[in-house]
Amino acid sequence: MISPEAEGGRFQLRDAAVSWRDVDGEIVALDISLGVYFTLNGSGRLLWMALMEPASADHLGALLASTFGIPAEQARSDALEFLDDLVGRELVETVASRPDGPGAASASDQR
Repeated sequence: MISPEAEGGRFQLRDAAVSWRDVDGEIVALDISLGVYFTLNGSGRLLWMALMEPASADHLGALLASTFGIPAEQARSDALEFLDDLVGRELVETVASRPDGPGAASASDQR
């Protein structure tokens, strides 16, 4: 389970942990360490794509709420459950928050 401290942090997919493709609106992924394939569509696909960049549980919850029209508390709970599963599979990593705010860009972001 994600700790309360980590809930306030940001998360990002671990490129080295998974190989994936977006095929016809569905994520098809391979957990490299376990050799297990899985698929995501709908809300799972939306959250997966959002995790390409560092994102907080609050941001992911807001994304679910605005996209699917569900209550904010339910959306945040769903986002935390999704993150918890990915953390347990070691497919995401926590990313340090920047002192100037979670959405602020820096020179190192310019790739």
